[in-house]
Amino acid sequence: MSRFRGAGNLAPVMIAAGESHEALEPRVCGLGLASGFGMGVEAHLSGVREGRRVLKPLGELWGEGHPWSSVLSGWIPDRKLLCSRRNGPASQLALLLARQAVEDAGWGREELKDAALIVGSSRGNASGWLSPWPGRRSMKILAVPNSLHSELASCISIELGIHGPYHVLASGCAAGLDAVGMAAMLMRQGIARRALAVGLDLPLCRELLGTYWASGMLSRNGVNDPYGPSADGMCISEGGAAVALEMSSGSGIYVKDYLVNSDAYSPLGMPEDGESMSALLDSALRSWDGKTPLTVCPHASGTAGNAVSERTALKRVFGTCLPDLRMMKPWTGHAIGGSGILELALMLAFIREGALPPNPPWVSSLEGEFSSQEELSQHGRRMLIKSAASMGGHNVVLTLTVDQ
Repeated sequence: MSRFRGAGNLAPVMIAAGESHEALEPRVCGLGLASGFGMGVEAHLSGVREGRRVLKPLGELWGEGHPWSSVLSGWIPDRKLLCSRRNGPASQLALLLARQAVEDAGWGREELKDAALIVGSSRGNASGWLSPWPGRRSMKILAVPNSLHSELASCISIELGIHGPYHVLASGCAAGLDAVGMAAMLMRQGIARRALAVGLDLPLCRELLGTYWASGMLSRNGVNDPYGPSADGMCISEGGAAVALEMSSGSGIYVKDYLVNSDAYSPLGMPEDGESMSALLDSALRSWDGKTPLTVCPHASGTAGNAVSERTALKRVFGTCLPDLRMMKPWTGHAIGGSGILELALMLAFIREGALPPNPPWVSSLEGEFSSQEELSQHGRRMLIKSAASMGGHNVVLTLTVDQ
């Protein structure tokens, strides 16, 4: 049986998997990453290990005299990589991420031919058509595809020769993590033996930043410490990742449960009781034996609402015996729809090397002390829980098992 479960006031929903894959599970076999650290796995491993701070005033990207020039943000350093005559900037980034993961997985045309493709993004190519993308010539005939979310997936399928099903998810900040869960679910249903999940956003567009600023969700002081007393909002940044999955058995990193529900509470805020997220975490722990080491990578967006709701949810589930927490947004900034998958891929990049990434030295734990600032050795078995939450109340929890 595979589990795609909605948790909350209703009992979990169980969906039977296709019997043809009964002995196999979706295994992570390839990664692609992009953020202020640069492009690729190695840039992110070295960036974290060097303790680099990638968040800078937006004035360094746009020049002085523009609105929000003092806002701290992170952006992909090589801007030329995102310029394409045919693809919108976000679609071009999606393609670059997909190529990284496919190369890492060692897939060729034959493996890609029938793969499933799931792409998640909150804002799609908005930064390429709400306002001109610097350095990119406009091309009128492509104005329509460049403004469609579906171009994110279509350009990947065209360039890589993927003839399997593709879907684009726009579930806000959870979109990228949803993409991984949906990809694994399609595989468990016997629809595809291989799948490529991609999530990304390029939110550094003046029009978009204006709406975030007006909502009060952007950080004014630039303190990127999600559970700290001075946190006052998101440090919105560019970024994304791709995860290649294939049905396999034996040792490795496997996607297990994909759990989702909704708060049905507010278009912007989160309920202070954290009930919906705690219901997902409770469901995720049903498959935990209580002995296998457990690590949780929370959403940890930096907004006041998330800090209260998520802290409450974690304490409702774990009490005073909190698990190992690893927070990745303080490293990369908040990549909106690309954040969940980017943070997951960053965790997995370290895990493949036999370690868990450190928390940044400036990050507080739930209890107010400094969090673990050391790489943690990872050998043998471990359970990993990654959560994400979106404006509007969409919650996701993904569980993975590590055995290597």
